[in-house]
Amino acid sequence: LAEVFRSPDRQQEALATFTEGDEIAKVTANPELTWRFAFGRGQSLESLNRNEEALTAYQQAIQTIETVRNDLREERFRAGYIEDKYQVYINLVQLLLKLGRPDEAFVAAERLRARSYLDLLRRGPAPIRNETQRRRETTLQSRIRELQKRIENEAFKPTPDQKRQMMDLFSKELAAAEDEYETFLDDLARTEPNYADLSHLKVLERKDVSSRLPKGTALIQYIVGQDSLVIFVLTADRIEAKLLNQKTADLNSKIETLRDLLLRNKTNEWKLPAQSLYRVLIGAIESEGWLKDIKQLYVVPHAILHYVPFAVLQNNNRSLIDKFVIAYLPAAAALLPENGAHLSNKTVLAMAPSNSRLQYTQPESKAVTGFFPGQHTLLVGPQATEGSFKRLANEFDVIHLATHGYFNKSNPLLSGLVLEPDSSNDGRLEVHEIMGLQLKANLVTLSACDTALGSGYFSEVPPGDDLVGLTRAFLSTGTPTVLASLWELNDRSAVQFMSGFYEEQRRTNKATSLADAQRRMKLSRLYHHPYYWGAYVLVGRMN
Repeated sequence: LAEVFRSPDRQQEALATFTEGDEIAKVTANPELTWRFAFGRGQSLESLNRNEEALTAYQQAIQTIETVRNDLREERFRAGYIEDKYQVYINLVQLLLKLGRPDEAFVAAERLRARSYLDLLRRGPAPIRNETQRRRETTLQSRIRELQKRIENEAFKPTPDQKRQMMDLFSKELAAAEDEYETFLDDLARTEPNYADLSHLKVLERKDVSSRLPKGTALIQYIVGQDSLVIFVLTADRIEAKLLNQKTADLNSKIETLRDLLLRNKTNEWKLPAQSLYRVLIGAIESEGWLKDIKQLYVVPHAILHYVPFAVLQNNNRSLIDKFVIAYLPAAAALLPENGAHLSNKTVLAMAPSNSRLQYTQPESKAVTGFFPGQHTLLVGPQATEGSFKRLANEFDVIHLATHGYFNKSNPLLSGLVLEPDSSNDGRLEVHEIMGLQLKANLVTLSACDTALGSGYFSEVPPGDDLVGLTRAFLSTGTPTVLASLWELNDRSAVQFMSGFYEEQRRTNKATSLADAQRRMKLSRLYHHPYYWGAYVLVGRMN
């Protein structure tokens, strides 16, 4: 299409073709054809500088996409549906910016990411209504656990003794069992009124977002397009936007390189990609003066930018965390008003199961409880059961879980955290179970590996950000803030880091506590390398 749109004659020819296709799509009532032809017609019109008509065409394409998506009741189909359609939103955003309409462009950008987040907040637990359904769920869960154990047992054998055919067979059977379980959950979900109508969910207008930003705070929202990058900067009284020509492959390469070098915690080679990413992601807007007098940043990442440890980015040997207090948001919609229930940080539930195989998580959890002179409960080893968490979690202001997270891209609701099994639970606290909880916690800390991400594989965050991650699952419980991590942590350094974080919590808010703990760790003798402190991210509200 790029070649077509460079020639005026072929632009007219393309427009005629897409317009004809649009009429065919209306006759056949095929939504897949409808949005594709509307998108192509919009591109043709934009290439001919018929911009208002192009806007209408893009909006028609998006309306079709979102109508179909809302009708997909199964989470596994809704999650990722926009993955191959996000460029429609990008084109709309870029055209609105070209026309000098940044407020409308911001709303279009929010629609790309906010729908999945708002869906998640609206969703309730899959309703088990009778004993037959309970037995069916137990049977399906048992089958999944049995296959997982078989795969683990085979994987732990010495390489010469491993049977590749058995591993492949068990893996296929596991995928089929997980798919059957997901279908079971979806069938239950369709009977729940909360699942029935998502059409009224609200994407915030730009002024709504600005009104929720205090003085000295900016929200930076990124949209990654095909070889382009859009950056919005919102403050209490204005919006600014910038469109950069940025090759996606180069951006991906820089992020991959930075993360790979950070994991080599004995060298300073990470500084070059950290500086390069700073110039693109921060320097481009800082040079415009848009961050003047700003002390706090809300970062709303997109696509591969979810993997960027913004605190580590460098300019003139200063890290971004040296200049700003930073928190992440899944969407600007996360700044919706609080319900007023999160007023205390006096009590803590700290858990560290043995089966996470992390040596220092139990001392870490014990140290954390020392910062809460009021009520605290410490459950370690065999006591850290899934049943205990479900029974006790709603009684505490802070929840600290020192364990592994795991991810399932094919069935995102089956991602979760490792706890200990008990008579009624298998020890795997899954996303769909977390979403069924109602917590009063002001903060959930996931001191584990990769808990801020929606997938365990670097290349698999979809452009529409539709993957259900652990952080978003806990946000859906009513918890305003989750402290999580972007890579597998050194659990010995985590003891020191978490002690510093909770010590700061006695004096200041959550985001400032994190920033101060990171700054302090930077100055330490053993753990000054950003591998030890750069992984931590605060997702949600700063206070």
